[in-house]
Parts: sequence; structure tokens; C-alpha cells
Amino acid sequence: MIFSDISKIVFPIARIEGHNFSLLGTVFLSEKPGYFVSAAHVIAGNEKKLAIVLNDMETIQEFQDTSINNRKCFPLEVAEFDPIHDICVLKSSGSASSRLITSSLDSIKVGEEVVLFGYPHCNYGRMVLTQQNANVGAKVLIERAGIKMKNIVLNIQSRPGQSGSPIIYNNMLVGMLIGSYVPKGAGGISLGGIDPMTLHQTTHAISAEYIKEML
Repeated sequence: MIFSDISKIVFPIARIEGHNFSLLGTVFLSEKPGYFVSAAHVIAGNEKKLAIVLNDMETIQEFQDTSINNRKCFPLEVAEFDPIHDICVLKSSGSASSRLITSSLDSIKVGEEVVLFGYPHCNYGRMVLTQQNANVGAKVLIERAGIKMKNIVLNIQSRPGQSGSPIIYNNMLVGMLIGSYVPKGAGGISLGGIDPMTLHQTTHAISAEYIKEML
């Protein structure tokens, strides 16, 4: 598994607010030079003043200093936006690329383990790159706007900051975390900004093949 340089592939995506920034979710570098990917809902329909926030790690094995507030940001511009598949492709001025080959969920079997990297609590301002391992609980087709899309259900409870996290299997990018399943009609109650209906041990990830089509 390509864990040695994951801190140079997965970042928080933020919105610049004057001299500060507000963390929104997770974004990752794609195999296409200069292009990043996140979930479309992370930017909430506002494409202005987006940026990646750089961490100060060489590897994820280091202790991450949560007291550092002054970090470098690099602007991102939306290149492609697909609200149906919930995918957003963003372009930077750089030419870096990821060694993770973009694949799909086709070869994954129910019960197998995948790895995801993201920033679970970045929407609360906590910038900590976190690895989680999860088993595939199901392979499902989800229909939206008349289109059926390949997803997997992961046996893990996700946090809002993980939206846009890459799902890795056999050193390949196979999916992207979208978020917890929210039943129709949910959202009537909010406790600390969280819908209790999302507090279950499963989350959805969409197949990376749809990302590949957009790059």
C-alpha cells in the first residue's frame, strides 16, 4: 500500500475567508497532473475562494501538531462539477500527480477490506489526517436522476469532514467516500449540528470509474 506519501496526496479543502480559511472536507490529488478530486456537496454550490491546505508532515507516521494554525494554502478552481454522481474535479496551478491508479469497485468483493484517508473533524477546524480500515458490507446500485450508480456500503461510521476521502484497495483508487446513508424524510432534528438519523455504522462510497470519466 502506498502509505509513505499519502500525506502528499490527501489534504483538507478549504474556503479562504480574508486572512483565514474555513475547512470544508477532504480532497485528494489525482493521477492527472494538477487535478484534485472531492465530493461535490463539500463545496455546497459555492465555487469561489477554494484552496487546499498543506500539512507539515513527511509521512502519516509522524505526530501531527494540532496547535499549528498558520498554514500555506494553494488556490483551486472547479474544472468539472457533477452533482448527480456527487463528484467535483478541481484544478491547481501545479503539476503534481498521484501514483494511485484510478480503477473501480468492480473487482471488490463483499467482506474485503479497504483503506480510506481523510480529515474526519475538519469541519470543526481539527486538521488531522486519519487512516481508517473498513470492510465492504454490500455492493449497491443507487439511482439518482434516472441514473444507476455503483456504490459500496462500508462498515464504518463516517464524519462530515471525511466526504471526499479516497478509498484504496490493492494500491488503487477504487472509490470516494460520499457520506452516511440518510433516509428520506430525515433532518427534522439536529444535535450539535448532526442529524441523529446518520448515526449508524455504515457509509457510502461511489465508484472511482466516474471520477476517471471526468479527468
